[in-house]
Amino acid sequence: MRYDLKSATALSITEGESAAPQDLHWLEQNIPCQAACPAGTDIPGYLEAIYHGKFAEAYEINLRDNVFPAILGRVCSRPCEAACRHGWEGNGEPVAICFSKRSAADFSGGAPVVLKPAAATGKKVTVIGAGVAGLAVARELALAGHAVTVLEKHKSPGGMLNQGIPAFRLPRELIDREIQQVIAIGVSIRCGIEVGSDVTLRQLCEESDAVIMAAGTLRPNVLDLPGKDLAGIEHGLSFLLQVNEQGRRDIGKRVVVIGGGYTAMDCARTALRLGAQVGVVYRRAREDMVVLPGELEELIEEGGHLETNCSPVAFLEKDGRAIGVRFVRTRQGEAGPDRRRLPVEIPDSRLDIGADTVILATGQFPDAGWVDVTMKPGLIARDGWLASGKSHETSLPNLFVAGDFALGATTLIQAIGHARECARKVDAWLAGTAPVRRIARAAPAFMSKVTGGRTTGRSAAMNLIPIHPIPVIPVAKRSLHAEVETGFARPQAKEEASRCYLCHYKFEIVDPKCVLCDECLKVRPVEGCIVEIAALVRDDEGRITGYEKVAPGVTDSLYYNRLWIDQSQCIRCGQCEAACPVNAITIQKVSLDTESVGA
Repeated sequence: MRYDLKSATALSITEGESAAPQDLHWLEQNIPCQAACPAGTDIPGYLEAIYHGKFAEAYEINLRDNVFPAILGRVCSRPCEAACRHGWEGNGEPVAICFSKRSAADFSGGAPVVLKPAAATGKKVTVIGAGVAGLAVARELALAGHAVTVLEKHKSPGGMLNQGIPAFRLPRELIDREIQQVIAIGVSIRCGIEVGSDVTLRQLCEESDAVIMAAGTLRPNVLDLPGKDLAGIEHGLSFLLQVNEQGRRDIGKRVVVIGGGYTAMDCARTALRLGAQVGVVYRRAREDMVVLPGELEELIEEGGHLETNCSPVAFLEKDGRAIGVRFVRTRQGEAGPDRRRLPVEIPDSRLDIGADTVILATGQFPDAGWVDVTMKPGLIARDGWLASGKSHETSLPNLFVAGDFALGATTLIQAIGHARECARKVDAWLAGTAPVRRIARAAPAFMSKVTGGRTTGRSAAMNLIPIHPIPVIPVAKRSLHAEVETGFARPQAKEEASRCYLCHYKFEIVDPKCVLCDECLKVRPVEGCIVEIAALVRDDEGRITGYEKVAPGVTDSLYYNRLWIDQSQCIRCGQCEAACPVNAITIQKVSLDTESVGA
């Protein structure tokens, strides 16, 4: 750590591109939503476009970064919203980023958007699995100019998009549309081809320049409890596949869903639509459930029941069939590796819940049963997982992994992010070059009070706009195929996007021009957005990690004092820049990008 007592700037460059730690650190710290997105989506970029009514531009930004904007705008797990600065303490609710993404798709015009691939390289790539990871890695490699074929054992591409997510959350025409955009780039998808029986992995590795395993997690986690093999007990993935893809409509009158994640919610809400009485039972506390915001409330409004802090210990039986589940109540214990408190069983707290059907939404694992037996040593560990862990590379030079097959069951956006990074590594390996690197791209600085000047378009009043709830259809009209959420209207979408702080804009006081007149301090809308400092604090690689505030009688010296805009507090309203009498405050757009090493 060192102190910078002289004039310094937030970035190491005035404009252009940089891979300096100081500049990448600025992006990570000041655009937390993008840093939280596994795909690195330019979130403030597309929110700014929506605010200005440029929905097609917003859709293309999303398409470039996360492959499936219309899909993710409905079913993304939204790690960006948890990181959004507008949701920080004292700032209100985060921006409705996910629903805004949806509006970009809803109002972009509907015509297919086909990205242009690079010149053909002559390299042949085979991808195993047409779920989101397989399709994402295929698209990225096709854009790089490689000939890509995706093999899918089911009748249609999409993986969990079709098989696991109900149509009332994700309309099938949107899946088809965005998969067609992948195909239009030049990706070939062959369905009904099962690797391990129709063709072997070894054959694919011998016939392709690179092979990518993106087979997802299809091995169910079956609870090893007394009665586990009884009729009437099934796994959530199988249940959803049968309903979503095979036309199943039968189910018991009373259904117990065991689990507390996305699959549990989808199973429960699907069973309700099939006419069952449904209860979801989870072994931990409600706040530990991994579900989408508002999903529990929708479950309960639709007639479902939730029982938390109950752990299953046995399945109840009559005439060879499950008639219920025996639980014991739990309390929260010490925190586990994932920081959630572990459930501790409470003695003598038995609870029996009757059921005609028990659905296990208790997770799933990669299934490597299709991998050639002779290839498994060194490739597959004894527990059935990849020996290479979460890495994109395996012990075989031309065999790679993307998505949940490496990560385990995660989320769509995590699988897409992992797949895009996998594509970068495969492309570099095929080309014999180093993978691309992340860079900061700083546009020319601008001001408002000069000829041709402009602002970000934000005002302090926008900070007070409350979050817009997503409109939904009445419970009475909900069915297996009627989409529950209807999306924002155009005016709502634009106003919601206007809540974004536009964190990709850097407001900065040019120290040599500043006359310390305090005019900016007089108009600052947030206490602490502009601060009087004695020095900046840097680490050994030049990253600005903080600042030392002025301490009267200790650091109070005009030679060293300066005004600093704390980007973590700045709401990009422009009041300080407008008030500065000497134009000492500049505005500059800073974006995350990539470039080939040596470019």
